[in-house]
Amino acid sequence: MIEIKAPASSGNMGPGFDCMGMAFDVYNTFLAERNDTLLLEGCEERFNNEDNLFAVAYQRGCQAIGVTDNVHAVFQCGIPVSRGMGSSAAMIAGGLYAASALHGNALTQDQIFQIASEMEGHPDNAAPCIFGSLTASAQREDGSWIHRLLPVHESWLFTYLIPDFEVTTAEARKILPPSYSRHDAAMNAGHAVLMARALQDGDGELLKTAAVDHIHEPYRSQLIHGYSQIRELTETDTGGKMIISGSGSTCLLIHQKPLSGTCIHAVEKMEHHWRILPVRPAEGGTLVREAVHE
Repeated sequence: MIEIKAPASSGNMGPGFDCMGMAFDVYNTFLAERNDTLLLEGCEERFNNEDNLFAVAYQRGCQAIGVTDNVHAVFQCGIPVSRGMGSSAAMIAGGLYAASALHGNALTQDQIFQIASEMEGHPDNAAPCIFGSLTASAQREDGSWIHRLLPVHESWLFTYLIPDFEVTTAEARKILPPSYSRHDAAMNAGHAVLMARALQDGDGELLKTAAVDHIHEPYRSQLIHGYSQIRELTETDTGGKMIISGSGSTCLLIHQKPLSGTCIHAVEKMEHHWRILPVRPAEGGTLVREAVHE
């Protein structure tokens, strides 16, 4: 068997709608081997079928390689589903890497990225999940995808704030308006560029302006119960900035001063059992190795 570890990721990173994302050290781990039939273990019953994204991605990978095959996979999932933490990208990356590794590493990292971005429809989770750390991505005129790694200053702290309810990608997309004003488009473009610079330089004051989004957060925040209250608590306590992780419901606090015990206690007392999870950037992206037999 082989072992694949695919990290969580936060898409958008505030104003970088569908084009910026960051990987963090929460993982879905898959043990995989070739098999005569599809066999999935350790996943929720609702996902234990041929529509499982890992299984679908495995077949897409096999198709790209030019083989017909099936897989036995054991799931150890640390990324919660429908929380805006890139669980879909991790499943897709896991399946594609499994197909490649079990057939002699037949796919390059860029080929995996291209297929994953196509399956996701946008690269902001696929890129950091595959390559690690903070990424910016875009689609070329020919339909293919390009990415670049962006530096992150060591002074930043990152904390996931995870409630006990889901926000599906479908409802998060549905709530967005069909078009935006030129003003909002220009504001977001400028903020996205400055967001990258703030994260590179460790510039907390710049972050407070650059992280403000006009494209998705004003709408998606309506789907997150307690959003305004938890943002006020955490930003006042740390001087940092809270953004929606992907499409939510999880939020990501970017800060340099640690959360105080008083703030942690106040958050944990809130409705919907918000879980506070400090995380670090996942530098290596998706990792593959031979499974260790105990």
